Amino acid sequence: MSRSGPSTLIPLNPFDRRARPDPYPIYQYMRTVEPVHQSPVGFWILTRYDDCLTVLTDKRWSHDADRILEPQRGEDDPVDPTVRLLRASIEFSDPPLHARHRRPLEAAMKSSMRGSTARIARVAGDLVELLREKETGADLMRDYAMPLALVALTDIMGLPSADRGQLQRWSRELVSGLDPGVKPGSVMTAAGAATAMVEYMLDQVESSRNGAATGLLGRVVSKAGKLRTWDLIADLTVFFVIGVETSTGLIGNSLLALLRHPEQMQKLRARPELIVSGLEELIRFDGPIHLTARVTNEDVLIAGTPIAAGEQAIVLLGAADRDPSRFSDPDRLDLSRSENPHLGFGGGTHTCFAAPFAKLLGGVAISTLLARSDKIELAGEPAWSDTVTVRSLRRLPVTIRS
Repeated sequence: MSRSGPSTLIPLNPFDRRARPDPYPIYQYMRTVEPVHQSPVGFWILTRYDDCLTVLTDKRWSHDADRILEPQRGEDDPVDPTVRLLRASIEFSDPPLHARHRRPLEAAMKSSMRGSTARIARVAGDLVELLREKETGADLMRDYAMPLALVALTDIMGLPSADRGQLQRWSRELVSGLDPGVKPGSVMTAAGAATAMVEYMLDQVESSRNGAATGLLGRVVSKAGKLRTWDLIADLTVFFVIGVETSTGLIGNSLLALLRHPEQMQKLRARPELIVSGLEELIRFDGPIHLTARVTNEDVLIAGTPIAAGEQAIVLLGAADRDPSRFSDPDRLDLSRSENPHLGFGGGTHTCFAAPFAKLLGGVAISTLLARSDKIELAGEPAWSDTVTVRSLRRLPVTIRS
């Protein structure tokens, strides 16, 4: 399969921190000029909906952690702790092993989510009351989205409330090491967080086997089947990290979109039942997961472009969900949008297994905040986190009036 070298048609870097506040013009440019783009460092970047969906659902593409996260590592080189953790997890397992990971997790998550809505709503309500007491300096990320996601995840997993602070810190540090072109410092930070979380989850799994654990963690351990202890630790760690980070990002990104589109916020206030379709639209419009990666097991063609076996493709989910060939008027937020097959949580076998919980939490968070406040306005410029794989806000200053 012959082809030319990396293209130079794209002068913009979609992963540049300066693009974080609004990457969509760059996505549009790439999708228009060179939708199948090979970056200067070799991996491919896909921006069209159909191409992204093809890679996500085609069995010739793998989610192998070693080839995606450490493609240059030699056979005798040590394995990075983050890669060692991820390659044992559901997130980076290919079929048929993927199903063996997914079954106990999904079963445990469904059982653990029963009855959780009321508890989440109570916590959200308490946080809103605290927000309303702040005359100035309210931050929807620090004071609402982050603590709500953290409390909800530790509760559903059955983890001690006293451990929330360190779990949140490890989660952020681990995610910082997953971006394309990540800097060595972030790799080392993520490796330290991965090691710490492995030790922590091992203690929790062992306690569960002694009958001391409850919640999702206890259910997963009891229904592990053929999964090894190491697999359980990896799955539980990844579930917690993805759950906290995507839920926090979903809540923050959604609330910012509503604040910037007050007519849609008013529509949701007037018709609370719109949260069902509205949440799917908020995920499509500006979801927290902006990319995922795959590596091909054999030579393939993507829209006529040859990609050789062993090469990696970055699937830009955020770009696919603004593709005008799939979505009518894609840059318009429309909470009433009826047909919405977005890729906000991926697609195919690896559709994000934490998505049901993130949607439950996001829906309750948005509905509770709107129901318990008469007016919410931006009180300053939002600040974005440094990560791009999970693109979420770090700060969202607001004023809230009851």
